[in-house]
Amino acid sequence: MQKKYLSMAISGAISALIAGVQVSGAIAQEQSAELTEEVLVTGSRIYQPGLDSVTPVQVLNAADLDLGAEVNIGDAINQLPAAGTPLFNRTNSNFDISNSGVVNVNLRDLAAERTLVLVNGRRFVAGVPGSSAVDLNAIPSAMIQRVEITTGGNSAVYGSDAVAGVVNFVTKKNFEGVELSSRYEVTGEGDGEEYDFGLLMGSNFSDEKGNATVFFGYTDQGAVFSRDRERTAVDAVGSYWVLDDGEVFDHYAPYYSSYPPQGRFNVTGTGSSSANYTYRPGPGNGILIDHFDNNGTGDEGIADGFNRMDYRLIAIPTERFLLATNTHYDFNDSVSAFIEGTYTTTKTKSELEPFPMDSYDIFGDANNGGIPLQYENSAGDMISNPYMPQEIYDAATANGLDGVSFVRRLSEFGGRGSENERQTFRTVFGLEGQFADDSWRWDVSYNYGQTTQAQVSQGQVDITAMRYALLSEENPDNPGEIRCVDATAREFGCMPLNVFGFNSASPEAVAYVSADQTRNATVKQKVFQANISGALFEMPAGDLAVATGIESRSESSVARNDALTVRGLNSSNASPNVKGQFDVDEFYAEVNVPLLKDTFVQSASLGLAGRLSDYSTVGTTSTYEGKLDIKVNNNILLRGSAAQAVRAPGVDELYDPGTQTFSQVNDPCNGITAASQGVVADNCRAVPEIAARIEEFGEFTLSQPELQGTTGFLGGNAELYEETANTYTFGFVHTPTYLPDSLSASVSVDYWDIQVDDAIFTVTQNNVADLCYGSASFPNNQFCDQITRYPSTHPYRGALEEVNSGSANVGEISTSGIDVAIDLDYDLQMAFSVPGAISWNLAYTNLNKYKIVNLRGEEPDNERGEIGNAKNKFTSTLRYKLEDLTVQWQMRYIGKSRIEDTDVSNEDCVEYSVECYTDAITYSDMQVRYTLRDIMSGNIELFAGVENMFDQDPPIVSSGFTNSDTGTETVAGVYDAIGRSFYAGFKAKF
Repeated sequence: MQKKYLSMAISGAISALIAGVQVSGAIAQEQSAELTEEVLVTGSRIYQPGLDSVTPVQVLNAADLDLGAEVNIGDAINQLPAAGTPLFNRTNSNFDISNSGVVNVNLRDLAAERTLVLVNGRRFVAGVPGSSAVDLNAIPSAMIQRVEITTGGNSAVYGSDAVAGVVNFVTKKNFEGVELSSRYEVTGEGDGEEYDFGLLMGSNFSDEKGNATVFFGYTDQGAVFSRDRERTAVDAVGSYWVLDDGEVFDHYAPYYSSYPPQGRFNVTGTGSSSANYTYRPGPGNGILIDHFDNNGTGDEGIADGFNRMDYRLIAIPTERFLLATNTHYDFNDSVSAFIEGTYTTTKTKSELEPFPMDSYDIFGDANNGGIPLQYENSAGDMISNPYMPQEIYDAATANGLDGVSFVRRLSEFGGRGSENERQTFRTVFGLEGQFADDSWRWDVSYNYGQTTQAQVSQGQVDITAMRYALLSEENPDNPGEIRCVDATAREFGCMPLNVFGFNSASPEAVAYVSADQTRNATVKQKVFQANISGALFEMPAGDLAVATGIESRSESSVARNDALTVRGLNSSNASPNVKGQFDVDEFYAEVNVPLLKDTFVQSASLGLAGRLSDYSTVGTTSTYEGKLDIKVNNNILLRGSAAQAVRAPGVDELYDPGTQTFSQVNDPCNGITAASQGVVADNCRAVPEIAARIEEFGEFTLSQPELQGTTGFLGGNAELYEETANTYTFGFVHTPTYLPDSLSASVSVDYWDIQVDDAIFTVTQNNVADLCYGSASFPNNQFCDQITRYPSTHPYRGALEEVNSGSANVGEISTSGIDVAIDLDYDLQMAFSVPGAISWNLAYTNLNKYKIVNLRGEEPDNERGEIGNAKNKFTSTLRYKLEDLTVQWQMRYIGKSRIEDTDVSNEDCVEYSVECYTDAITYSDMQVRYTLRDIMSGNIELFAGVENMFDQDPPIVSSGFTNSDTGTETVAGVYDAIGRSFYAGFKAKF
């Protein structure tokens, strides 16, 4: 699409702003008495005193973060009721080898890419290649002065991605002195050890004109293995799926994997695993038996299956090195220069069970999908595999097979997993200043960020090498030695592989067949912006304040896999390299109009904002925002807002060529006859191969191999356009002035509503087939273009051969709720002559609505009240302070929640008399902190605490349920999967 000139963008934006924007409003939910100078508060570019804001803002200050005692800032934010289930965190990403250990924030559960993350009001480079999702591992907690969190669309102020809200990290500056900190944590089970060290230093220079602040940090969070928790020690499945009276929130164990390390060999050609040959422990590679008992439920009571939980992780080990700087220099009273820098290295290691090999992946449908009973050796003679036991050979021959298929856990290869090293570098430099008696402020900055990822995944195999290694012969030149049949393969190091029995694969064969996966990715972000704000002129009710600015941003991402992965030859489906970039030029304007002052209300103001953006991908987009606040008196403030936000598609959504899949696709033509009626039937019969089979057999009926023979690629879509969100908030703040001096309080209640249209979702292969054959435009539509059927010359003639799919603007999301915030501070000494003071705050969210339409025309899926979207959530903090002593008790409440209704419908809950709701759960955290003063000319804070003090177990959500996180037996992004932990540490300030 042709780029527009910025001047046209500016003109259009001003016109849109003046033309009439819907109204809104709000102010900060929390205020800091320490901040009296004019500052920028998240949600606006207009400077204002303190943290008073027209947008609802929840603030976490440095003291809150210290008393929360989380090593990773993302973990602290994800405990807030406004946060949804994170896309990735340390306990739910073990099986996502590319993103293991990443920590995201997901406001309102609208997905991480719909939450905008800022540092000092500027964008931060993504940590997940191909997306806008920021990895919060890259943001050092010790440098944070406060965190400001807004809800609702802020695209008019900040641009794309600010759909659910904004998280803005404001870092420390003007720090003087040295601060040394250390912390140690261990779980109640003695594992998951955490070490945290930090050094913060700052000093003024050049006669107080400048300040440089620098932070060095190191954190090491240890692993927690599934085998070390009673809940997760043994492979299990949801008892609902296997027992007549099975409960939803219970599991049945053992439920081992049927891919055992000794192998399971099919000699009947049927799907019955009980008739397979396997091995039991014994001399050599084990004792061969002619039956297989997966879970030990047979008469012998011996389980032949494999316990995958011995290898899996609950929490991924994560090691971080952090460096951050914040420097500024005042040239004079009007102009300053500033530089921000961040460098972080994060190393994570996921671990899971050894690779489960299926011989069908090696041989396809030939030889019954397994090792052929007879094949040519290097001399041209027909032989059998020298490793194959005669009993297995004879049984397969007697059943008329020409090969022996098998499945086997490749335990000799070691566990699978991935080692990821992510390096994030970001620097911002610019100028800022003020003029006209400081009534106008300006800033110009350039922001460069880069994230690199180097990933190595172990335990994979080279499919081609495996095929060569499985076809072996006796070496005629060295009797008794086994070698690979193929001479060329031998030249390249081929070593024969014995898959029969325990530990039968030699180290040499393992080395030959092994093929580690590698992935290297780079994300780059470049942002130039210029802003100016100030009082344009005075009105009867006050100054009319404006802010305006321009921004030019470039985003790029490239992810390169190893050659075998790209071709699908290392025991996984083909996964391509992904490369893409986009840029955008933007102009925004914001105005705050004072309407009333000291009339029948104390004050009233109207805020308007608009932004015009010109993307190289989706073209021109526009967003707007309107805010209204009415301060009735010193006690009551009313506020409301309306906004339209956008999210432009990311690199992966646009440019991913597609990852191969072999999932079974429901063919809408299956079962069609000559007499079948309707659009689908007519369209199916228009396919010559289908019509021919109907004429020959009377019906187009697919065999099991035909049903399972469909491949396809799931990828991006270059024709995507922007998502649009309409967001609304309205509420009030009550700050009573009539309370005694010993007590201060504030209460805010806000209703919010977010509607996302044209949401970018992945269209399933089943959707593609249905939309193609159910359309009156068949075959001339975008969905039919993605479908290929086998030709008339193929044995599967007319069956689906390939169905491709990917992203499309086909979804809708609608969610709404009520936020309540209460803050109380009570001076006990003043009120009752009792030493000390207490403070209490509550952040509560009631979810009124959460519905998703995955494809236009479908019935909405009601997510409200399901796990991850509880109707009621709150955090409550009670803090007592007596001089140098601080004691805090924090509670986190998650209301009762329903299992995913696509797993168990309401009708099934009633019919099978099962409980489909978890109990509500409350976590309690406690910390005690004491300050030793005047120690070596400084202060030393000592602290100790406990997380999940009462060791609350999470609800069991086992294998078979959609939201279960493998290895944890629960939904680890929602509930605590680790258990009680104890910690202690110190912070010394000099």
